[in-house]
Parts: sequence; structure tokens; C-alpha cells
Amino acid sequence: MHEALHHQATGLVGLSRHSGASLVAMVQHGDDSSEMPLLWQLCNAMVGLGYPVTVLDATQSESAPNPGLSELLEYRFGSTQGEYSPRDWSVLPSAQGLQRMRPLAGTHSKHRQHPLERLGELFTHHGVVVLYAGVDMLVDLLGGTAARPLLTVAPRSTSLLTSYIALKRLLRKGGLEPTLLHMMEPTAQDQQAQAPSAAYSLTECARNFLNYDVNPIAMDLSPGPQSELDLRRLAMRLLEHALPLREHTPARTLPTGSAQGPEARSH
Repeated sequence: MHEALHHQATGLVGLSRHSGASLVAMVQHGDDSSEMPLLWQLCNAMVGLGYPVTVLDATQSESAPNPGLSELLEYRFGSTQGEYSPRDWSVLPSAQGLQRMRPLAGTHSKHRQHPLERLGELFTHHGVVVLYAGVDMLVDLLGGTAARPLLTVAPRSTSLLTSYIALKRLLRKGGLEPTLLHMMEPTAQDQQAQAPSAAYSLTECARNFLNYDVNPIAMDLSPGPQSELDLRRLAMRLLEHALPLREHTPARTLPTGSAQGPEARSH
């Protein structure tokens, strides 16, 4: 098993060659009881892999006693320098700062700086920036890039509905193909047999209504060695698809609905 982990980690070597941080995104679609614990566990796993992590939390707003991205954008983070040097793991309230950046993403012009280029200037460390935000925010900021946001689905009807809506918007509005994670119910009996249920419903909806094939990853996050190994593997997978912020240039400008049809199908 150690040899397998070492082999998988070799795909992350390229991250160290980037001149700055790399971006990983996670979709917030209202299932906080599942999403937040997973987010923190993934951050711990990335730190364990040797990467300092900064979470830009779009669900939390900046304030005077709790400054965040908005102050950082205005160089009011207790320093006159325009870059941020994080601890091993830090969380920045980012609702206002990311909202200010959204209009810039829609104008791909040499006279307008793309938001990801601005983030690349701020986060010059060799670490990971995790963008945790709602689907519309992610579509505006990341649409047309090679980002693969993490989208979770839990075995509850509400999670299935919100994850399907999020998947539809990612594909059709942003041209973004997510990494889909089916979070298994820790207390369920015979979990291997029940694991496909929620993911199967979402897969069928995506195939029938979005003309898109998904291959969800099933994971049981119950405490134990297996969940730690699975989290490490998921973290490595996300890091392998991370966007290098300092080298970012928008790959393409996609119109609404561009992810429909055969081009939207996974390979």
C-alpha cells in the first residue's frame, strides 16, 4: 500500500514547479452538515501532504473583527505588502471580496484583470487555495477554465435535488465538469450494497436530462484508517486537477448552454 500511495503522489510533483499557489474548488449547495466536515478533513489531508492551505469561504462575510479577502484585496490585512503568507491551514471570510471579483470574470480583455490572476498575485506561496462557494459564484469565477470543482451528494432527497441543480449549472453555464463524491451514510448497514442509491439517481438524471455521464466516487467518512486513506486519495486527485493561479489564463469563453450535447459527455 505504501508503494501505491507513493506512485499516486508522483502526479503531484508538478505542483511544486508552479510559481505560486494552486486553486481547488468545492461547491456549497446547502448540505452544510456533510460539506463542512468534508472540507476540513480535506484541508487536513492536504496539509498532511505538505501543502499550506488557505480556504476562501464565500459563506462567511468579512468584518472589522474578522477581516478576510476583501481587506486583503485592499492591502488592509495588517501589512503593506500585496501578498498573503498563510499558516499551514487558515480560513478567510471571503463573501464580499469574491462578490467584488465576479464582474471582472465576465470581461476577458487585456484591459481587465481576470479574478484568478488577482488571486495569483495575492497568494504567491507554494500552497493550495480552496475556494468554497455556491455554484453561481463558481460559475462566474471559474467558467471556461479547466477547474473540476468537488460536488458532493449525500443519501438524502434534499441533497440529491440541490446537487443535481448544481451539476446542471456547472455544466451548462460554466462548462465545468465536477468531481462528484457520493458520501455514504456512516450508520447504514451493508454500505457497499446501498452506496450506489443516491449516486445512481443523480447519474440517471444527468444522463437523461443533461446528456452527461458521471462516475461518482463513493466514500464512507466514518473515523478509521480506511477513511483516512480515502481522504488522502481524494485530496491527491483534487490537487492533480488544481489550477495554477500564477499561470492562469482563461481557456475559453463559453456561452450559456455550451456544455450541452455530445461535447459535455465525460470520457
